Amino acid sequence: MLRYEPGRFVGTYESSNGAAVWRFLNQADNIIRMETASYLGRPAAEPLSPGLVVRFGAVIGEDRMKQMVGHMIRQILESRGYKLYRSNVRITRGDNIFSSATRYQFEE
Repeated sequence: MLRYEPGRFVGTYESSNGAAVWRFLNQADNIIRMETASYLGRPAAEPLSPGLVVRFGAVIGEDRMKQMVGHMIRQILESRGYKLYRSNVRITRGDNIFSSATRYQFEE
């Protein structure tokens, strides 16, 4: 598994079960969700919301946690050949913990 580089999220990573979030995001089914969302032109974080809430509870909805999740997603997808395509894409589903997230595009 890829090693997470927390950078400015080191405090959140160490105090908020960041290693478990990283393992969760690196599960094969979640990588497929991120790649499928990217293929469909949607933010990679969008389909992860229900599973994140089930696994980590309300704490995952805190702003700093969501930012760390986005930081983790970027590292995962970039390691798989994706590039940032567009930031701050609105997510309109009311039950999603993310109100906006980043879209990625596969670079061949």
